[in-house]
Amino acid sequence: MVKELLAYQEEDALLRAIEQDLQGSEERKKTAQARKFLEGVDENLASLDKKAKDLSGLYESISVKHKELGETLKEIAGAIEGCEDENAASYLHKKADELLGKLNALQSQASALTEDMNAVLRSYQKLKANTKAAQAQYKEFKAKYDELKNGKEDERKAIEAKLASLEKSVDGALMEKYKSKRKDKMFPILFEVKGNMCGKCLMEISMADVNKLKSGEIIECDNCRCLMYKKD
Repeated sequence: MVKELLAYQEEDALLRAIEQDLQGSEERKKTAQARKFLEGVDENLASLDKKAKDLSGLYESISVKHKELGETLKEIAGAIEGCEDENAASYLHKKADELLGKLNALQSQASALTEDMNAVLRSYQKLKANTKAAQAQYKEFKAKYDELKNGKEDERKAIEAKLASLEKSVDGALMEKYKSKRKDKMFPILFEVKGNMCGKCLMEISMADVNKLKSGEIIECDNCRCLMYKKD
């Protein structure tokens, strides 16, 4: 059984090399980068839309308040012109100064909001430009990645066919354990023991497991979870 699983792992290493070449290729990285950006465009756009609406609402509120205070200030100015009582006139001047202060504060807030809205607009324009660039990048590198992947397809299929043939000579339960570890990105999976230590992590093996190995069994390391065998 050890010989058969070793042969399977040796062939599987060829398949893994193809997978790693594709996974680490610039074509795939650029495709994934563009796809990730494009997947977040709707969320970013929604965020900008909400921010724009919130800012617009605040600006409208300030404009209304500014207009109301302006009307009140006109009324006070009219009242001052017709006021003959010195104390009353002094009071009205004081109220007018307070209103002017509030109007100036509102004007400053409106200016700040205008800048914030312009910043949102710039962000939107940048997002639009970056989206267009990402779409072009995705189209270009997806085509290149597909070409690279298709170029390895015949080799991959040949390896998979050989693996399917080799699999028939391996115990089903053992094969499932191997595949599970392979799926978890462990590789190599099968290691030769070194004396009474795991060939991968060098953890000492119990005597009970040493005896199992001597009898030809393939066991799992309690520490690193790899599969171990002992050479005849």
